[in-house]
Amino acid sequence: MADVWLLAHILSAFWYVGGLTAVQLACVRAWQNDELNARTEALEEASHYQGVLLVPGAIASVATGLFLWAQLDYALLTTPWLLALEALYIVTLLVCVPLGGIGLRRARIAALQARKAGRSTPELEQAMRDSVPLVFGGIAALLVPVMVYFSVFRP
Repeated sequence: MADVWLLAHILSAFWYVGGLTAVQLACVRAWQNDELNARTEALEEASHYQGVLLVPGAIASVATGLFLWAQLDYALLTTPWLLALEALYIVTLLVCVPLGGIGLRRARIAALQARKAGRSTPELEQAMRDSVPLVFGGIAALLVPVMVYFSVFRP
């Protein structure tokens, strides 16, 4: 049964990483593009991928990881590498994903309002100066190899 949970955990990790990549690429495209419609479309795409890939993938990774842990013989609170992995998951789920999502939502709403007005607005310009989604998405992306290291090598 542990092999089934291991496969599910690996697949959910790919789901999360795919979502993180899709959101980050769309955000970078939005922040680099000055044309209003292209920026709005990129932010809409990032928001879509956040809801379909990033958040469910992160939740599935945690859930399948817990089920996998239950099948293995590790102490949840006394195994140092497992504690470090848990801390990284918590930082990802409770800090990086929500703060990136808040910044993305703010930029998306400002872009939609600017599109409706037919021109760029001060709110959109302010949202584009704030790179919160890029920063926290980047932090989440940097945490992935560390989490993989702890999961695979169990130092």
